[in-house]
Amino acid sequence: MSEQLLILNNNNWKILLLTCFLGISNFVSVQTIAQAQTDLVNPLETIKSDPLIPPGYGQRELTSFEKYRIEKTIIDLNQTATAELAQGNTDQAFKLWYRQLRLTRALDTSAEIKALGKIGAIAWQENRGADVRNIAKRLITIQEEITAKKPLTTALLNQFAQAYQEVGYLDRAIAIYQQILTNNRKTNSSIAEQKNLETLGKLYLARFDYQQAAKIYQELSTVDTFDEQKTKLSNKQKFYLSTLIDIYDRTEQTNKAITTRKRLLKQYSAAQQLNKIPALEMAIAQNYETLNQPDKAIKAYDRVFTMASQTQKLAIASDALTRLGELYQQTKRTDDAIATYAELIEVQQQTYNYYGLVNTYDTLGKIYFNLNQKAKAKLYFQAGLELAKPLDYKVEYFNNQINSTVQ
Repeated sequence: MSEQLLILNNNNWKILLLTCFLGISNFVSVQTIAQAQTDLVNPLETIKSDPLIPPGYGQRELTSFEKYRIEKTIIDLNQTATAELAQGNTDQAFKLWYRQLRLTRALDTSAEIKALGKIGAIAWQENRGADVRNIAKRLITIQEEITAKKPLTTALLNQFAQAYQEVGYLDRAIAIYQQILTNNRKTNSSIAEQKNLETLGKLYLARFDYQQAAKIYQELSTVDTFDEQKTKLSNKQKFYLSTLIDIYDRTEQTNKAITTRKRLLKQYSAAQQLNKIPALEMAIAQNYETLNQPDKAIKAYDRVFTMASQTQKLAIASDALTRLGELYQQTKRTDDAIATYAELIEVQQQTYNYYGLVNTYDTLGKIYFNLNQKAKAKLYFQAGLELAKPLDYKVEYFNNQINSTVQ
């Protein structure tokens, strides 16, 4: 009997524990669901619960005094929220900003869109995903409500595009800017068209959509933006072509990069901005190397050296000769390589590039050593050693090289 009672008691404990566990589990589940539902509630869905929203809102216009009270409160809310954010009280700041947005909605649609964009930008910067979604959802709702009745005005299109851009909804911003662009073209508004193309280009780049961005900057690069005297390439034209080049470099479209660099090169030449040419020619030469076209690369590096010498850009001239010498070696044009390195020594002496001189003497020494002209090789290794000693650079290496020429 006592054994049966003990078994019964044990079973009762098990039942009790199971009941408690299930109760706690249900409680946790309810709490989790409740929290999830709370997170899904958009504070911008309704505004009538605010004490400043008068009875009958939506069925009559607000009085001047009602508008004044709301406008004053909006200013106060924004100032307080900004201060809270500065102190690290981000949740409290957004609680205040949500009320500000609800009150702005009661006043004016245009003002609400602008405020949504501004506060949405802060939410984006603060990495508050739920708030960004809440604000974007409200923007979408406003847009849908307006367009259901009539097309958006130019002013509203621009406001929506800006607001979507601020909250990081780039696809929606792009769609609106494309609509604006279509309207610009219908009205032959070339200045506005160019401005919107610039914005679209930036947005496509922000989305890493290089294909669409390239199309935009190709179009922009055809715009004649020289100054009236045709003496100087405009900053905008340089920016368009430079951005296009960067896109082609990033997407490994080397032939297109070369073509665009040549366009920019031609315009620099026409504008007599000769000091800009060597760096462009250098990049073209490197592009040809990427394409494994050594002959074209050699010609380009030779042009770089000539132009860089004329414009006293000796650092670029030195780099061009270095690459030129290496290409001559790779293509077994040893005599040309030797002549090039001899020119390089002159440039490095002019710029007091002692480390560069040490390496050039070393290169010439190795070339002559491989030609079995050990006497000449020794001379260059000795010249390298003389410069290397005060620099405490490759001293032992040059001693070994010199020894190898007498063995």
